Amino acid sequence: MRRYGQLIADEARSRDALTILEAEAGRVDEGAAQLARVAAELAEAQVVLMQWNRRGWGKGGRSLPRLRRFRRAYRGALVVTLHDIFDRHGVRERYLDADAWTLRWLGRAADRVVVHSEVEVERLRGFVPRERVRVVPHFVERRELTLDPDEARARLGLTGRRLVTLLGFVYGRKGHRYAVEAVPYLPEDVVMVYAGGPVAGRTFVHDLAVAKAAELGLGERFRITGYLSDGELEAWIAATHLAILPFTDLSASGSLSTWISAGKPMLVSDLPGLREYDARVPGALHLFGPPEPEPLGRAIHALLATPLPDRDPKVVQLAGELGMDKTVDRYLAVAREALGSLQS
Repeated sequence: MRRYGQLIADEARSRDALTILEAEAGRVDEGAAQLARVAAELAEAQVVLMQWNRRGWGKGGRSLPRLRRFRRAYRGALVVTLHDIFDRHGVRERYLDADAWTLRWLGRAADRVVVHSEVEVERLRGFVPRERVRVVPHFVERRELTLDPDEARARLGLTGRRLVTLLGFVYGRKGHRYAVEAVPYLPEDVVMVYAGGPVAGRTFVHDLAVAKAAELGLGERFRITGYLSDGELEAWIAATHLAILPFTDLSASGSLSTWISAGKPMLVSDLPGLREYDARVPGALHLFGPPEPEPLGRAIHALLATPLPDRDPKVVQLAGELGMDKTVDRYLAVAREALGSLQS
């Protein structure tokens, strides 16, 4: 979330007509007084772009006193980007949960609320007035892979193998639970790679995948890399033949943005949020469903039956549509709206 805001600010700073101020909200344990100091730092700003998710600001409604303190001190136009918005079902999640009330407060306090997809707009129904919500798709950074794919595979000791890669932290909703079970449906030369590791203290899905791989006798046909440095990550991305995103649920996805930036062919779950991406450049993503081992394995097998390009032209086109320059243009349009609503 912090990096997201930093990159938006860096791109906006390149525009001649803009003056960009930045301020850190500080740690959750610093209390509401820190937000009053931030408001003072930003007093001259006509519009503030704020990034929010419950993990970064504090779960269980801990962010609400801090947000209120900021809003009392800063009276200019406020645009809040909400990250990681998932469905809330039932009375407790929608009406008794403190985070739900924080969302409702943000919907009233902000002049505009930004999410990354139409799916998230629907998830905010009943929390934020629809007329205040705008969609700005998650940006895709510019990426130049310096490694030749064959060179990358040689460096990783995987010459002659075809790599199918699931990128990022090992989570249940990203499909790690069952992607390992898709390997028996694949040709013997295919290696299933989990390029990443578990979040500290949350190793259940990681351990389950390792146990399932041993049970299936997959041996070298299954790899979990653990944490990767930037150079190591580039090698695994370059070496990959097919990226897979067999998600069971989706808000925004950093791993999806990474794959798009690399131009890699992608097989993704047939979820509404992913269909939105494909609709921007039809055919950029290969959709499959339902998100279960056998359909995933058969879809991978079918795509690998013919040679895949190292860089898919439609994915490269999609990366251009979601580039940082266009993302900042979209934010500036929202900022002008927010300022106009405040002045009217």
